[in-house]
This record gives sequence, C-alpha cells and structure tokens, in this order.
Amino acid sequence: MDPQTVPFISTLSILWFLVYWILGGVFFAVVTVVRLGRIRKVRFSCLFSILSLVLGIGAAYLGMEHSKEAVNVCLAEATTKAETVTAIFGCGFAGIFGTFLLGALVLTVGGFIILALSRSKTKPWIVLDTQEETLSQETSKEDDPKGKSKFF
Repeated sequence: MDPQTVPFISTLSILWFLVYWILGGVFFAVVTVVRLGRIRKVRFSCLFSILSLVLGIGAAYLGMEHSKEAVNVCLAEATTKAETVTAIFGCGFAGIFGTFLLGALVLTVGGFIILALSRSKTKPWIVLDTQEETLSQETSKEDDPKGKSKFF
C-alpha cells in the first residue's frame, strides 16, 4: 500500500461507513415498517452496524487496490498536494465507485439476511393499543346496549 494513499483510504472508509450505515438503516427501517414484522431491534442494529463498518473499510481498500495502476500513473505526474488528491480521486473513480456499489449490493443482501435472523416470533409482554381498543369497545357496549345514545 502506498503511504500517500493511506489518509485517503482512511477518510474514504469513514465516509463509506457513514453512507452505508445511514442510508442502509433508513432503507431497512422502511422495509421493517412496510412488512409489519417484529424484529429484535438491538440484534439487528448491532449486526447491521458491524456489517456496514466492515463493508465501508473493505470497499475503500478494495477500491484503491482495484484502481492502483491508474492512480500510480497519475501520482507520478502530480507535483503539488492538490494534484495528488485530484490524481487519486480522478484516476481511481471507476474502481472506487464500482466497489462502493458492490458493497451497497452486499449490504442489501446481508441486511435482509440479518433481518431474517433478527425476526421475533414471541408476543410482546405489554400491548397497549389492543387493550385500549378492547376497553373502549366494552365500555361503549355497556353504556349503550340498544345502540342509541342517552343524550339524543
């Protein structure tokens, strides 16, 4: 690994982790709400965060390895710090973003697997919504047995 690319890979790893974690988290939150499934949220969150971190680091490293030759040619021609940053990002664009998209695909598939592993089949201890509905239905039937109101 070239010492000039270590800061770029570190910054890119943090950026990819945050993008994977935030956008992937929002996506799977919507999937969970739409499917109306019960999941163990802590288990899913921990496993998804670890997967996002590993994929963020892996995508940054593999993206730089994939575009290593193109970046080395551009670095040889760079003379200033700005040209160095431009050389790394501009010449390695296809490799870096290609592995980012591959990581996003792996995160999506892995997220669905983690979602399946985190599914809960147990009933909750406290169900507030159905109890309130049941109580309100029972009181309305007791107060108004004929279906007519006392006041009208």
